[in-house]
Amino acid sequence: MRKSRHVLALLAMAACFGPMSCGGPEQQAEQRPIRIAIVTNAVAPFWNPMKIGMERASKKLGCEARWYGPERGMVSEQRRILEDCAAQRFDAVSVSPIDAKAIGPVINDMVNKGIIVITMDSDAPATARKAYIGTNNFKAGREAGRQAKKVMPKGTRLIAFVGILGAMNAQERLAGFRQATRGWIQVVDVMEDQTDKTRARKNVEDAIQAHPEVTGFLGLWSYNGPAIAAAVTEAGKRRTIKIVCFDAEPVTLQALERGEIDATIVQKPYMFGYLSVMVSYNMARMGVEETQAILPPDGIVDTGVEVVTPATVDEYKRELEKLGIKSS
Repeated sequence: MRKSRHVLALLAMAACFGPMSCGGPEQQAEQRPIRIAIVTNAVAPFWNPMKIGMERASKKLGCEARWYGPERGMVSEQRRILEDCAAQRFDAVSVSPIDAKAIGPVINDMVNKGIIVITMDSDAPATARKAYIGTNNFKAGREAGRQAKKVMPKGTRLIAFVGILGAMNAQERLAGFRQATRGWIQVVDVMEDQTDKTRARKNVEDAIQAHPEVTGFLGLWSYNGPAIAAAVTEAGKRRTIKIVCFDAEPVTLQALERGEIDATIVQKPYMFGYLSVMVSYNMARMGVEETQAILPPDGIVDTGVEVVTPATVDEYKRELEKLGIKSS
């Protein structure tokens, strides 16, 4: 978190003193407001803190920022949203690509049209995007692996659940998890639900029936944890199946309080929104290269993760309340 705060301080200074935003009040008043769009990979409670961060940054900078997300979490929906953002001539767009390969051409086309594009939450490094803000998902996957080894000290066979495995964040988390648990935990299957929450629950129910030997479940996307916990609890398998997941949706925190989840790896969606606006604004006002000089050399701002367990969930909720984020 220290690195992201350092970057945040530099961006705040640049926004005030950058070459394109300097001058007296009259000159600044003549500049048209910067328009920024944030396009997520779905519409879900996970993104609510991002919206708060986005709104606070846009208010601070005096720019316009809007959040869009595909209701069904489909690539085709996200593509249409991005194309609409291009048609509306937003100055900058921050996107969490559902599928980097599928969305990549749209990102490149927007950049070719003069729209600044950055990624957040899930990267698309092979595109012309100008920066990435979010979790180092490989490191986050390794942390999930370390937590899994703590709650499954004798090793186990494990099944992972995810919306779309083609998403880079899913691939990197799984790769990090496998590295951390090599020789300890065997991932026997990865079940996709295509962001369908009903299917996510059904996948867990099917896995319980088809693999009675499996004693570990891993949820890679934010809604997978609650789906796993609900299905495992209803099946009466909580004593035998350990659960590690990602993110802190309100239902995930409730499951932690009830002891239905062993650990969750929590990202910083609030910072996704805040820094997306800060970076986009600076790129639009001062220039892309000038802003990139403020960022880490690889253009990647790692917002970090933290681990929340049943023993620490109350403390985590208090931290959310300090940011004005509802945890229930």
